[in-house]
Amino acid sequence: MYEGILNLFKNTGTKISESVGKIYGTDEASEIIGNGAGGDKTKKIDKIAENIVISEISKSYDDFCLISEELGIKFFGKATEDNCTQFFFVDPIDGSNNATRGIPMFATSLAFSTSQYIDDIKVGYVKNIFGEEYYASKGKGTYKSYKINNESYKHQKILMNSNDDNIKFLGVEFTPYGKNLDEISKIMQLAKHYRTVGSIALGLCYVASNALDAYIDLRPPRILDLTAAKLVIEEAGGLCFLGKENLRVDTTTKTNLIAGNRNIVEKIRKILEI
Repeated sequence: MYEGILNLFKNTGTKISESVGKIYGTDEASEIIGNGAGGDKTKKIDKIAENIVISEISKSYDDFCLISEELGIKFFGKATEDNCTQFFFVDPIDGSNNATRGIPMFATSLAFSTSQYIDDIKVGYVKNIFGEEYYASKGKGTYKSYKINNESYKHQKILMNSNDDNIKFLGVEFTPYGKNLDEISKIMQLAKHYRTVGSIALGLCYVASNALDAYIDLRPPRILDLTAAKLVIEEAGGLCFLGKENLRVDTTTKTNLIAGNRNIVEKIRKILEI
C-alpha cells in the first residue's frame, strides 16, 4: 500500500547522498545560514538536504504537511491544520556535527504518517549517507538494504533478538559535558562495550539490526529525530519507550528514549525507575 512512498524515500535518500557527499567535512558544509525551527543553527549541509526532500515530495504530492527541524511545520497545497491526512516527518541530516567534522556517520530520516501523531506513522526510512538503508512499513516488517561490491543491492529482512536481556553493546548519548552521567551510570555498568553514534536515527537502526543491544538517550532528544527509526525498531520486533503515549510530532517536543527488545527495555526502566 505504501510502496510508492517508500520508493520516494529511497530516491530522495540517494539524491541527498550524492549531493551532500560533495561538501561533507568541509568548511562549506558547516557554514551557518540561519536558525532552524528546532532551535539549532542551520548549517548549509542541513539546508541542502532539506531542499532536496521538499523538492522530491512536491513532485509526487500536492496537499501535505512537512515537519522538519529546519523549516518547521509547513502545509502545502490545500492542506491545512484542520484538513490534512498526509504528514512527512523529516530530519534532513541527523548527525550534522559528525558530517561537518568529517566523521562519516550521519543519516537522513524520513517518515510518513496519516496524522501528526507518532503512532500513526506508516512508513519509516533511514539512510546512512555513505552506506546502508533501513526501512519499514506498518505491519510489513523491517528491512536493511546495502550494496554488494558497489553494484547490486541486497535486501535483508531483520528481526531483533527477542529473549536475551544481556547488554553487551550499549548505544548512549550524553548531555553537554556529561551532565547526565550520574543518571545513567547504573545502566552503563551492565554493558561490556559502549558506542556513542552521534546520530539517533542510526543508533536506533543499529539496535533493530542487532549491532547494538540497547540505546538510551535521556538528554532528552527531540521527537523528530526518532520518528522513522521508532517504526524500524517496532517492525523488527523491538520497543522504543518514550515515557509518554502517542506523542504529537513537532519541532520542539523532547522525550526520553530507551530502545531494545522488551526484556532489555523493562530491565533498564526498572533500574532507572521510569
